[in-house]
Amino acid sequence: MDIIQNTYILKSVSKIKISIIFTIFIVYISGFCFGDDTSYQNILITYPETLEKPGVYYLNESVFVNESIHITHSDIILDGRGNIITGNMSPGSIGVIIQHPEMMIHNITIRNIILKDFDTGVVIDASNEINLEESDLISHMRTGLRIDASENVQITSCTIQNNRNEITGGYGIQISDSNKVKINNSQVTGNGKTGKSNSGGIYIINSSETSIISSQISTNPGFGIRADNGTDHLTISDCDISANSGDGILIQSGSSPEIQKSILDKNKESGIELIKVVQPVITGNVITSGTMGISLSDSEGMTLTGNTIKNNRIGFDISASDIRYYNHHISNTNTIDSRLLLYLKDVRDRKIGPSMNPSMVIIVNSSDVGLFDLVLSKNCAGIILANSSNLTLSDISFIENGIGLRSEFGTTNLICNNLHAERNLVSGFYISNTHNFTLSSIYGQESPSGIYLHNATGGVLKNIYMTRISGIKSRMPSGITLSGCDNITVSRSQFSECSYAGLVSDSYNLNLIENRFLSNTYAGSVLLSGPVELYDNSFINNEDTGLIMRANQSTILRNTFTNNTNRGLLLVSGNENLFAYNIFKNYKNCLIQDKNSINTWNTSNKDNFDTTNPAGNYWGDPEGEGFSDVCTTDANGFCTDPYIIQLQNTDYHPLSSQYTMESYTLNTDLNQNGREDLQDVVLYMNKVSSGDTSSLYDFSGDGKINLNDVVSLFHIIIKK
Repeated sequence: MDIIQNTYILKSVSKIKISIIFTIFIVYISGFCFGDDTSYQNILITYPETLEKPGVYYLNESVFVNESIHITHSDIILDGRGNIITGNMSPGSIGVIIQHPEMMIHNITIRNIILKDFDTGVVIDASNEINLEESDLISHMRTGLRIDASENVQITSCTIQNNRNEITGGYGIQISDSNKVKINNSQVTGNGKTGKSNSGGIYIINSSETSIISSQISTNPGFGIRADNGTDHLTISDCDISANSGDGILIQSGSSPEIQKSILDKNKESGIELIKVVQPVITGNVITSGTMGISLSDSEGMTLTGNTIKNNRIGFDISASDIRYYNHHISNTNTIDSRLLLYLKDVRDRKIGPSMNPSMVIIVNSSDVGLFDLVLSKNCAGIILANSSNLTLSDISFIENGIGLRSEFGTTNLICNNLHAERNLVSGFYISNTHNFTLSSIYGQESPSGIYLHNATGGVLKNIYMTRISGIKSRMPSGITLSGCDNITVSRSQFSECSYAGLVSDSYNLNLIENRFLSNTYAGSVLLSGPVELYDNSFINNEDTGLIMRANQSTILRNTFTNNTNRGLLLVSGNENLFAYNIFKNYKNCLIQDKNSINTWNTSNKDNFDTTNPAGNYWGDPEGEGFSDVCTTDANGFCTDPYIIQLQNTDYHPLSSQYTMESYTLNTDLNQNGREDLQDVVLYMNKVSSGDTSSLYDFSGDGKINLNDVVSLFHIIIKK
């Protein structure tokens, strides 16, 4: 009896199981969902169509329409079965829109569909758990895919291509105010418009936890990926981001992005550019053949490891408005053109030489560091010094960087010797907020600025040679520029062939001693503040003016102004300046623009005559027919008549040709026969050939005495 009863029970259980399985099967194939709505299965779409019931909808054929498929309900699958929906490019048209006007809808899948020629291909608005799979969004006027205020959206194995607008540029994918959007194994190519900076492949704003994985973002006429304000925890991994006309990746004002194991190749601007980003992680990427490899601006707490940066115009770029933006975690596993990117923070007593062979050196909050015998090239700066002290740099070349040497943020006690800078994009040497520094035997050429000093104090510069400094004239490309500096001395240096001026300064307490300002396109020097002191300088063959000056209480003694095309000296304004023992030999020697200026033009004025030291200035011209050339001479070698420049600016004791004055200035009359001609060139060449170069001047400005100087001297003389 028990056996029969148990058998009956087992049979009953089996029948129940079969009933349950059958019921589940019927529920599955019928698209059943819990709730009051009636479910639908395999529903053929006709146009116009609003999908407002749960179920599986499909397209049976390709269509040309101007109406949207509007999904307003949760639990819907739209299967295009590979068919194409083509719009007519009408403004505001949308291929498929997922949106309910009053609530968030969820659990919607669009797959295997091709959308073309709408204003926007697909819009996902205020929705959750949305999947877009194996679909193509092509040739839309504004955006291929737009995601607004949505969560948990996945785009998988899709192609978003050639979406662009002539006016705004357009995007491939636009994500705003959304959370947890994942783009996986997709292609985003050819989107945006050339010349429209705010257009491109994928644009993200104010969204969190966006992931772009194993995707190709390439050949977009704008940027590849751009993430703007409030975009946090962006992940880009295992992607190919190449040949975009803007940046490969641009992130602005976001936090904690992670970019890893991706290839960024041939992007026209930067491979990766970060602006005001907090705690980015950049790991294991290969960044090649762009204008910049990695560019970092006012970002902090970056982790940079294992990146390969190659063949970019500038490999690594970093700029900071505050010292904290130099606070990073940069390992020694990053390379630029197969050489180490060296980052030193909080180090002491370190020597960096050719055995390390770095491509770029960044030194932060460090002291007692020496760098020597290096060649640094193709970065934003060869060396960056920030808030560091007791530094020595010697025998270093900076070639084709943005800036050769950059020192800033309170760096002190810096000594630089025998440094060369050539073909740097901005400046050979940029010294800002740096104090107590010495630059000696410094050479620069073929840059828009030779040396730029900004808010620097206590600087000594000697044996500086800057030549062929060129650029846009409005930016005043000069051999040396001083802005907001104090107590700077420049001596025994030469500044030549600069397309604005040899030296430009608006600084105080500048001392110029035994320098040569030669053949500059505008002026030898432009001094816009004072007091300054000029002793024994030469201003020769400048194409406009030898010296332009706007200063008070300055001293200008024993300088030579010769063969400057328009004038020797232009005094824009100034009072209580002393000019004495200067030699002027120009067709126009001096112009004072301010009619109220009052200055002294000899060492004793008319009312306080000092018979032991009364000398004024020599006022000649290149033809030997100037005032001092032909004046009547007294027993002391002074002209008997005063030289009147303008009211209250009179040289009462101008020098005559009979006055014997020791020349402290550099000149080209080498044989001292009173003429500057080819005999001086021959004398110079003979001394070079014999090796007797100790007394010779570096006329070419390359830091060496050789036949180049013979050629330079020849060109100087034939212009006279």
